[in-house]
Amino acid sequence: MNPLGPHLADDQLVGRRDDATRLHLGACADCRARAESWQHLAAAARQVSAELEGTIRTPSFDRLLGDAVGMPWATAEVAARPDWRGSLLVAAALVRTQLQLLPRALVPLSVLGFVCCLLLAVFTKQSATAPTVFGLGVTLLFQLGTLAACLPRADPRLELFSTLPIPPAVVFACRLAVILIADTALALLASMLASEFGAAADFPTMVAGWLGPAMFASAVGIVCAVWRSAQVGAVAGGVMWLLGAAASSATGPVQRIGALLEPLWSTSLATLLIAALLLVVAVVGMSRPRYSAVAG
Repeated sequence: MNPLGPHLADDQLVGRRDDATRLHLGACADCRARAESWQHLAAAARQVSAELEGTIRTPSFDRLLGDAVGMPWATAEVAARPDWRGSLLVAAALVRTQLQLLPRALVPLSVLGFVCCLLLAVFTKQSATAPTVFGLGVTLLFQLGTLAACLPRADPRLELFSTLPIPPAVVFACRLAVILIADTALALLASMLASEFGAAADFPTMVAGWLGPAMFASAVGIVCAVWRSAQVGAVAGGVMWLLGAAASSATGPVQRIGALLEPLWSTSLATLLIAALLLVVAVVGMSRPRYSAVAG
């Protein structure tokens, strides 16, 4: 009988040795001989493996893929750009959608407002202030239309367009273009009819009375509505309209207050450029995400 206890198993000889195993090997010659034989066997196996297989090298990633790199499914597909006809169809669909999103009362109210401006210009045809009054009325209608595009319920940042390839800024720019083009066409028609029916000023003078002020005041209101809220935009547009009315006054303290805005309350290249710049700022502002919920 072995006084050191039972001999060690093979896995104890090959694996990691603890203190008890090392103590046993120091006292048991049989287990020590078996452990040495296992070591010699492992060394011989490594030598034979090195002679047969050589040094194992990890292949490159491209070599592992092989021909799979050139397969059709492995190449990125570039989306084909639509032709001009496809672009026009998308633009027409976008315009039609934006018209449906605008308040239904906007079109009849705008038409009624321009008719009132036309009648006002015709009835005051003997007065020199007819172009000024006509311009103030048209400016107010422009502000009504453009602010309708900034209502919270019609904010492109809260619509499905935020999840589609068409960004909210493009949607908003399309909506503004529709409103401004429609208002400009109606205002030009009203100006032409007013000058034909005997207004005190001719057609270019009538247009100059509203084009610059309407674009500038509307752009200020739009910027404030986009970057803050529709209410702030309405207040800013109203203040600009009141200052413009004061600037149009001939004399008195009101005219001195409006004199601050008088250089911009006219149809000039500078006024139109500033208005265009403000509209660009508003469109860029639509690129910012808006997470506030709109109350139903």
